[in-house]
Amino acid sequence: MKKERTFFLNLLGEGKDTIEKKAGETIVNIGQPGEHTYLLKSGTARIDLIGGKHTVELGPGDLIGLMGSIDGRDYEDTTVAITDCQLIPIDQKRAEYLFREHPTFAFHVIKVLIDRFYFAMDLAKRYRQAGVAI
Repeated sequence: MKKERTFFLNLLGEGKDTIEKKAGETIVNIGQPGEHTYLLKSGTARIDLIGGKHTVELGPGDLIGLMGSIDGRDYEDTTVAITDCQLIPIDQKRAEYLFREHPTFAFHVIKVLIDRFYFAMDLAKRYRQAGVAI
């Protein structure tokens, strides 16, 4: 996913509308309305999956709350800043513009979704093989 991270940072990284989160602060919370996707411009964050049973570390160029700006559903997980972070918010209007005016943006988002789908499938398979309910 390094290619996607670089692409997102090159396309959006100079955005002036950044949000700052201090280490330990919640970026998105499970059940919270998904109003934005966030591009992690700097810092590191952690996604708590399956009620915190599994975590994934994110770095610059990663997208947080990806479905938020696409369909507005509630966030499915909680993401917390590990270090101080700068985030670029992408609301639905901006996402629609990016999909329309930068078709390559859509291609890279689809690749991220596919990667996350296969990661989730692999994780579910490992839990099932270990006899752990998720």
